[in-house]
Amino acid sequence: MNGTKPLILAIPKGRVYEDCMPLFQNSLFALKDDPKKSRKMLLDTKNPNVKVLIIRGWDIPTYITSGAADLGIVGKDILLEKEEEEFVELLDLELGKCRLSLAGSSNVLEGSGKLRIATKYPKSSIKFMNSIGIQAEIIYLNGAQEIAPTLGLSDAIIDLVDTGKTLEENGLEEIKIIADISTRLIANKASIKTRSSAINEIIKEIS
Repeated sequence: MNGTKPLILAIPKGRVYEDCMPLFQNSLFALKDDPKKSRKMLLDTKNPNVKVLIIRGWDIPTYITSGAADLGIVGKDILLEKEEEEFVELLDLELGKCRLSLAGSSNVLEGSGKLRIATKYPKSSIKFMNSIGIQAEIIYLNGAQEIAPTLGLSDAIIDLVDTGKTLEENGLEEIKIIADISTRLIANKASIKTRSSAINEIIKEIS
């Protein structure tokens, strides 16, 4: 890899990080430090020209757009909320597969009035509800959306769905699938041009 500045790959904390680690364990980009034992956010890899940045997934598109990081691994659900950011989606890693869905009672779409939607995806929710011609009031919740309809806080929710068991246990049905979600590799626009060989090498390692 060429260039004096190390290429920075941003990876989110939590489940996506755990899913991605097998991709790197036996590669040239395996971490030297164990992030579970270190509080460092910028970690060295076996390749001196590549560093890994561990940050919140929601912040990764901003780091990529600004050029603070060259590559990022992040869920498609976040990318849908960050469409105004400038990044290039390079690869579907096909990890963490689930779906962004509207859920509620079986007849939730049969009324004619405005629906209250509990979600942590306001932009995706408004865009979807507009697409089906229903006005929506967005109630932002960062977790436990499934209980909101039962307690009268909302009429329905828009959230990630995997098996659907959590919905079922809280008396909800999956009504509409909005988008298929998986983990994606994104890149800074300028980095694609100036660091193409390094980026292609990483893509080759993880794809």
